[in-house]
Amino acid sequence: MMTTAPLPARRLGFPVYAAIGVGAVSSGLVTQAITALALLFYNQVIGMSATAVGLALMLSLVGDAFWDPAIGLWSDSTRSRLGRRHPFMYASIVPTGLAFWALWNPPAGLSDTANFAWLLGTIMAVRFFTSLYEVPANALIPEIAPDYDKRTGFFSVLFFGGVAGLVLASMLAFQIFLSDRAGGVHNPAGYGRFGLWCGLLISLAFLFATLGTHRQIPYLTHPAEGAGGTRMRQALSQVAAAFTNRNFLAIMMASLFSGLSTGVSNTLGTYFNVYFWGLSTDQLSGLVLPVLVASIVAVSITPALTRRYDKKRVAILGLGLAMAAGVLPIGLRLLGILPGNDWPWLMTFLLVETFLASMLALTGLIAITSMLADVVEDNAARTGHRSEGLFFSANTLVNKCVTGLGTLLAGAMLTWVHFPANAQPGHISAGLMHQLGLVYVPIALALGAVSLIAINYFRIDRAQHEANLSRLESAALAEVGVIETAEAELLGTPAVAAGKAPA
Repeated sequence: MMTTAPLPARRLGFPVYAAIGVGAVSSGLVTQAITALALLFYNQVIGMSATAVGLALMLSLVGDAFWDPAIGLWSDSTRSRLGRRHPFMYASIVPTGLAFWALWNPPAGLSDTANFAWLLGTIMAVRFFTSLYEVPANALIPEIAPDYDKRTGFFSVLFFGGVAGLVLASMLAFQIFLSDRAGGVHNPAGYGRFGLWCGLLISLAFLFATLGTHRQIPYLTHPAEGAGGTRMRQALSQVAAAFTNRNFLAIMMASLFSGLSTGVSNTLGTYFNVYFWGLSTDQLSGLVLPVLVASIVAVSITPALTRRYDKKRVAILGLGLAMAAGVLPIGLRLLGILPGNDWPWLMTFLLVETFLASMLALTGLIAITSMLADVVEDNAARTGHRSEGLFFSANTLVNKCVTGLGTLLAGAMLTWVHFPANAQPGHISAGLMHQLGLVYVPIALALGAVSLIAINYFRIDRAQHEANLSRLESAALAEVGVIETAEAELLGTPAVAAGKAPA
């Protein structure tokens, strides 16, 4: 076996849940800022072309293709007094905040080429240091909560923290730093202040989360003596085992296409809200409130749903309905069913639609992430290796890469319809936005449909997970018996019964 067994199970209280959730706040803030504001800032304020910005965002993910799996594999085999995960989490705290600040504060007077280089360099730094925390932190959850149902509760908290970060980013942007009172979304100074304060919050949240899970280190799995290092053969063996696991591949394919859809939707969401619906910055910030309420509902109901129904069924139903709800308003407007922007109930309609789409999407995402955690034990039962870091880094990488590709696709769509730079709200023709909607809706639906088909190929249910845990427990007890027998023979003393742990 590659890793030694953890200490016996212990009671997990509120501080551990809080730490997991607070750490996810930073991840959600970073994701929302990059997907919803980076294209707007560098295109409409700095003056770069939408295609160039989308290309920079996508190219920044090339680095992720190397360092996310590397961080995952490295943390899987790390031996230190801080355990496998926490050395990386501590190392991420300060540089993530600094890199985030730099992203929104490019030096004045740069050429287009220099602005492209600044965007590419700073966003790569943000992604790298965020991964340095996120990959090990997410990999902690299957170890902290091996139970089939309890881990769903932890992932519910994780997603709630991510949504809270999303809401926080939107509130800080549209209510404070980029509000109409502060100069609006075309004010470069507002982005600079946004980067400063959000960078500070990111570092503080990572610090709180790392300290909050520090006491769990003695209870976590540790690599056996001689199993450390980053031997190429061992790493390749683990990667090969992961990518021959059909359940893992099902989730990866689902993440690939849903990530593409998310990247397109998040990037174009701000454009649709500002130029299609004609919302003010106060109304934009108001749209994040139903998302926060939806996350509370999703966190409350998803563990109960997955206890009663199969996780796969919950994931398919939640994501499928969310996909339909997400394109409903634009689709109704394109069909001429939804009234114009002077309709007095428009904002209420958008608030309700945002709540339903967010609640359904979060329910599905919590379920599918808990399914990924179940793959960890399935793979360990087959191979004898616990590779949480590898699995979650691969999933994180796929989501980042395809979300970035989705951002590039969104930028290409804006270029395709000849969307102008420095466009002012209220000065974009309805025909142009209608054309953008006609391109967006079928693409979003097609990507979501393929994702649902992929999820259907997942095969681990509650019974299979319990069987995997039993196999791992039996293997661990057998290993203890072998070790004790060998030690007894060396010492010339009677061996304890094989498979029985010492007092």
